[in-house]
Amino acid sequence: MKKYLAASLAVFAFYFLWDKFLAGPVMGAAMTSIPGLVTEVSMKWVLLGNLFAAMVLAGLYARTRTIFGATPTGGAVYGVYAGLLINFPTWLFMSVYFSWPYKAAWHTTLVFILVTVVAGAIMGAVYQAMDKSAA
Repeated sequence: MKKYLAASLAVFAFYFLWDKFLAGPVMGAAMTSIPGLVTEVSMKWVLLGNLFAAMVLAGLYARTRTIFGATPTGGAVYGVYAGLLINFPTWLFMSVYFSWPYKAAWHTTLVFILVTVVAGAIMGAVYQAMDKSAA
């Protein structure tokens, strides 16, 4: 449970940094092409969403880490699979159901797969560090 909570908090911190500082420069051009996009979001809901997203991602990793490995590399591999599962259908369906420009949907899909890979590597690093400290 300690490893899960630590991994959840580490990913939550990464998601916060992503949303607050990195998403704008990386996603800005794609986001400006999306009709009706909300530009001023509620930080309370962003934080809550990031917390739950981190907890779910870390919870699934906690259950499958023996398959992928409790290392940054193993976590990154988990992140590839989780990123594909989460982001590939989600963002491409946005162009089908909500008229997102196709290029923006692909941009978002690929960037968020990479974000999930980084989150996976962070979780793997947390597990590896906690395993070494316990030994």
